[in-house]
Amino acid sequence: MSIQVAILKVLASHGSGRATLASLKRDIAVLSASGPDWNARIKRLAARIPVIDIFGNGHVLRDDDGWQITPSGREFLSALEAVTQDNRAIQVEPLPHTEVAGHGRGALIVVGHRFKNRQRRVRDSAPPRDQRRIPRHDSNA
Repeated sequence: MSIQVAILKVLASHGSGRATLASLKRDIAVLSASGPDWNARIKRLAARIPVIDIFGNGHVLRDDDGWQITPSGREFLSALEAVTQDNRAIQVEPLPHTEVAGHGRGALIVVGHRFKNRQRRVRDSAPPRDQRRIPRHDSNA
């Protein structure tokens, strides 16, 4: 179940591995709303295990002060997150640098940029603004 994996992840992110229930709920709500990456990662991790019981297996302890991840919970999470083929970062090799027709690396070429301080040509074909025809709407027509 993905919520149990999320609980393990959040508890493991705390230095002491302990959090109150209110803090845990708040952290999970923030992470769930942070975007599709978090949700996709948790679902991917949860898909690796068909059934999980974080309390029954002793991965998390509950008491009056809150919840705490145990050493076995940290080991379980570490094994779950172990680098495998489906979660390995994609390695992309940079393309070799090639010189472009006399331009060295880092040359900036601006194409099609208009400057606001450029003076505009006056068009002879357009009548002056005050002589333009203004369409009139006749209410009787």
